[in-house]
Amino acid sequence: MAKGKAKTPARKGPRTEDELQVQDAPLAELSRDQLSAFLFVALTPEETRAIVKERRLGIPGFRSGSLGDVERCDVIADEIRENPPAARAVLDALATAFERPPFPRIALGEAGAADLLDVGGGDAALALALWRVLSDRNADVRRAALPLLDELAVHYFGTGEAAATTPVREAATVDDPAAQVEALVAELARAEARLREAEAGAQARADEARVKADEQREKLQAALREARARESRAVEESARAQDAEAVARKELARTRAEVDALRTSDAAVEAHRARAEVRELAGKVGALEARLERARERETELGAELERARSERAPAVASGAATPASEEPDGGDAETWLFPVYTREFYDSIDGWDRRIQRTAFKQAHLLALDHRHPSLRAIPLEGLPGYYRVRVATDVRLIYRRPERQNTVEILSLIDREDLDRYIRQAKTRG
Repeated sequence: MAKGKAKTPARKGPRTEDELQVQDAPLAELSRDQLSAFLFVALTPEETRAIVKERRLGIPGFRSGSLGDVERCDVIADEIRENPPAARAVLDALATAFERPPFPRIALGEAGAADLLDVGGGDAALALALWRVLSDRNADVRRAALPLLDELAVHYFGTGEAAATTPVREAATVDDPAAQVEALVAELARAEARLREAEAGAQARADEARVKADEQREKLQAALREARARESRAVEESARAQDAEAVARKELARTRAEVDALRTSDAAVEAHRARAEVRELAGKVGALEARLERARERETELGAELERARSERAPAVASGAATPASEEPDGGDAETWLFPVYTREFYDSIDGWDRRIQRTAFKQAHLLALDHRHPSLRAIPLEGLPGYYRVRVATDVRLIYRRPERQNTVEILSLIDREDLDRYIRQAKTRG
């Protein structure tokens, strides 16, 4: 259905508000396409352009002045559906053009609404309305169409032709029924000509709207093709990115496998080296234990010799035999071997140390017994504790021993950390 560019003048006359059957049309209830179609039919391009400008509406990427009739109607429809009060601009434009909807005091009902829509559904709505009124059985109803016909004559033919023909019509109506019929036939002929002219104009406007719609459709199709091309490129890029990600994941898995293999190989090599070191250390421990056993045997032998020496000296002392002082050996010629006495304190102190430290401690104690002046011992006296000494066992480990008044023994006292020397001295003083 084509849309007219100029509205037919509406009949002006007294209207009252009594028993009105109409209200403000709830346009927001319509769907987008339904509302846009109504706006396209009901409003002129100038009216839709004014509403778009007043409401500052538009389509992103397009200037509002470049929008076509259909696009402007779509934009206004979207605005009304999103903001129902915006329909006031459309209702005001309709009220300015038509004052109010037709048949405001008549309850249409569904059948009447269907008839009204049938009448107004084509380009010949005015002709059908006039035909219906002029065909009424009531003469007063038929006469109600005459003022509108006069207005149409003035609108289409100008005041001169209307003024010239009106007296003739009136005279013919009064004096000659045949002339009246001829005048009506001529008027109908002119009405048909005007109707055909209006239809031609409507068809031209429809063709123009169709061309604009085709142009807009072509623009939309071009935009759609471009969007689809961008989508296709995006899909291809996404596929390439997924392929690259898959390759990266495979490379990462391969690298992790190589790292795990290297770690496993390193662990195996380290374990083999550790086992070799364990075997080597076990051999050294066995050798040291054998040496310790031999030292213990030697210690036992020396203890037995000491006891024999003491038993041999005892008779001489008991008999009171006097030995000249010049014949007694001096301290420098005395035997260096001392009898080691491992105290309970020493055995308590070695708990918690590893076996290497324990073996070294026994080695140092054995060396003390063999030769307490051995240079490797580097025995240092403890300050404030006469007769107490310390020797180095490890970097931070010291062995504490004491030389009692009897010169042939050495008491192995404690195995301590070097940082605990001061505390040990204080405790020893307290015990003493």
